[in-house]
Amino acid sequence: MNRKTAPKTKEWYSFLTSNSLEILDSRLIYFLFIIIVIGLIALFSGSSVTSFKLTEDPYYFFKKQIIWFLVSSLAFLICVNIPYKYYKEYSVQLLIFSIVLLTLVFIPGIAKTVKTTTGRNFHRWIGYGAFQLQPSEVAKITLLIYLSSYLVDYHKNSSFLFPTIFIAAILGLIILEPALGTTIQLILIILSLIFLYGFPVKKLLYALLSIIPVIGLLVWRVAYWRKRVEVWLNPYSDKDGDGFQLYSSFRAFMEAGWFGNPLSTSHSHKSLPYNHTDFIIATYVQDYGYIGFIVLLFAFLLLLMRGYFLILKVKEPFGFLLGSGIILMLGIQAIINLYVVTGLFPVTGISLPFISYGGSSLLVLMSSFGIFMNITKRDNHLE
Repeated sequence: MNRKTAPKTKEWYSFLTSNSLEILDSRLIYFLFIIIVIGLIALFSGSSVTSFKLTEDPYYFFKKQIIWFLVSSLAFLICVNIPYKYYKEYSVQLLIFSIVLLTLVFIPGIAKTVKTTTGRNFHRWIGYGAFQLQPSEVAKITLLIYLSSYLVDYHKNSSFLFPTIFIAAILGLIILEPALGTTIQLILIILSLIFLYGFPVKKLLYALLSIIPVIGLLVWRVAYWRKRVEVWLNPYSDKDGDGFQLYSSFRAFMEAGWFGNPLSTSHSHKSLPYNHTDFIIATYVQDYGYIGFIVLLFAFLLLLMRGYFLILKVKEPFGFLLGSGIILMLGIQAIINLYVVTGLFPVTGISLPFISYGGSSLLVLMSSFGIFMNITKRDNHLE
């Protein structure tokens, strides 16, 4: 008498780890789409008050983000269809291109300098007419491509001179903008990639420890950064001045409740600076409550976990490092932003991926995930 074999019990997380039968992974696309939709919903309600104050059109930022989403979607489709190994051949040229773009932010006539309410100038954008681009966003992916290419051919390289010069130029120019958050993000990505390559952990820790005093000295010497650290340590000491942004963010979380408040009516919509960019999560929580916040965190976690399991299948070294770097770029940026908004890290001026308003960020993120999709195509799985 034949007995039927009992079916194997699937683990609850099997939908994240299972092999995809499709050329492109549909689960990753679904998770990405969900986060983008949440971002547009958050921006629709979160930016309306600020948008009306600045332009008398409550949907100005939302409509611009929709346009950037369409452009970014086209970039995503293009990158999906470009074999990722081509980037390795042009990694140096792409990095030099980024250095040129970063230099242009200091050139009058091309640069779009923004003066803050505190009187400080930010040199982070270039543009012509209505078009603007943030070169530091472009530098993130080009630096990933270059570093992945260099590490793969590390045994063939006899000198650290050019990589050191290139990386120092990128970080130096971003510090001068100033953009401390992006600088910290890039340093963490660089160290993480070197760790994935197999560099000894002890030496990496020594490198990290040697960087900390340098960052500390910069923060101490630059009054603007020093003030941010002081405000972070005690935001209530100047809650009507420099600590107002962080205090308002805390207030948004305290007033949100589980299900939020009527859309676009809360304190953070009316008073919180940068409530549609760096601090958009504060307005999102006030609109959609802790439930909405948990849903967003869960969506990010699904995207990162699916990306992690997919990249484990890629055996080609350059693709593995570049794909890992893209996932790290998203994860590190999201963590820094959420830490800032909840007071676990000083205010750095870094956006929440796919959620905050910003065309350059969305364009680079969508392009990066297009590259990631090409890397993790079924044809590239050598199992």
